[in-house]
Amino acid sequence: MKILGHIHSFNDEEVIDRSLAALLGQTYALDEILIVDNASTDGTLRRSFPDKVTVIRHLENRGTSGAVITGFEYALKKQYDWIWVFDADSAPHKHALEKLMELYHGFPSELQEQILVLAAHASGGIFTRTGIKGVQPKPDQLFCECDACLWTGSLFNLAAVQKVGLPSPDYVLDMGEVAYGYQGKRCGYKTLVYQGNMMDHDLGGPAMRFRTRRFGPFSFTAVELPPIRCYYIVRNTIYFWLYEYQNLNFVTALYSILRQLSVFTGKNIINFLLRPRNGWPVLVACLRGWWDGLFKNMKRRY
Repeated sequence: MKILGHIHSFNDEEVIDRSLAALLGQTYALDEILIVDNASTDGTLRRSFPDKVTVIRHLENRGTSGAVITGFEYALKKQYDWIWVFDADSAPHKHALEKLMELYHGFPSELQEQILVLAAHASGGIFTRTGIKGVQPKPDQLFCECDACLWTGSLFNLAAVQKVGLPSPDYVLDMGEVAYGYQGKRCGYKTLVYQGNMMDHDLGGPAMRFRTRRFGPFSFTAVELPPIRCYYIVRNTIYFWLYEYQNLNFVTALYSILRQLSVFTGKNIINFLLRPRNGWPVLVACLRGWWDGLFKNMKRRY
């Protein structure tokens, strides 16, 4: 089995060494590690890398989906069997790949041929009429099946990728893994997540900031994300459930979208009312996301 490790990065100079060291230290050795950099402007690439590491640098930020596509294309061209995908702020435990391979080789050949993803974490979800519902294996299970899981920590079977096709570049930052999981499911492939967690995530600290404001006995907590993330979360959620997911009619899909985004959008509106100057760019990004999602403007970039 030829396995390629993949790290996608954007301004990750503080964490990429830990991620790279974790991949190099696997007890089941990777054949090569590919770093796909999304036009970082910091010192992410200003360092020496081992001979085992190949770097591809995008001249523009193509987001997570664009970086994963580049990794898939490279792995297919080099005739790898698997590609193991990571964010630059994620690090697998040293036995993670060995355990995933043991799990895979323990399956009957019929199941092996049906696998698209083996995930080194239990952050998988299944599609329901109201969105994505999280799943976890039962205590006596080594793994469980889900419909989609995070890009980071996911080991992709490239024989299945060839048949499913590449992910869409238009999701850019958010929901790309959900859309690709659905794409694989429709082609008859399975996503399996390992029991327990075999990786660390957010090595550089939380990706989200939470700000709590108190009004007497009441408190309000808002998640603070940059406008670009808010735009893609809203736009891509609307587009996926309304136009790509085919098990819901328009009314049910719209209800699902409102259920998923109501709290997120509502908190951003309240945050804007409390802090108009800082909240304005986020509110505008959310409104643009609603517009572009409803009218299928998936080629537009923030």
